[in-house]
Amino acid sequence: MRKRSCPFCGKPVETTATRCPFCREDMPQAVAFKTQHSAEGRRYMRRGFLYTLMAGVIYFFAGGYSGMTLPIPIPSAVNQYFTPILFIAGLGLILYGLVLYIRG
Repeated sequence: MRKRSCPFCGKPVETTATRCPFCREDMPQAVAFKTQHSAEGRRYMRRGFLYTLMAGVIYFFAGGYSGMTLPIPIPSAVNQYFTPILFIAGLGLILYGLVLYIRG
């Protein structure tokens, strides 16, 4: 097993130990910051990709590019305002997630 040194007495202790067997002090938990930021960054990137894909699908169907006829009329403001805002928000989330992923 891998070992780390105790911050109090300096003797090698297993990485899974919560208490040093030599000095009986509680071992502080090691937190891997890289995995926390990386996981959070990936979560933001996935959400951003979902938003951009959703904006593309909405634009495709609301713009009349599909052969299907929708049962309800879609106002033109959806393609003029809502779809670009959703797409830009998705790109922003992708970039923010990428920054978090690189920082982690």
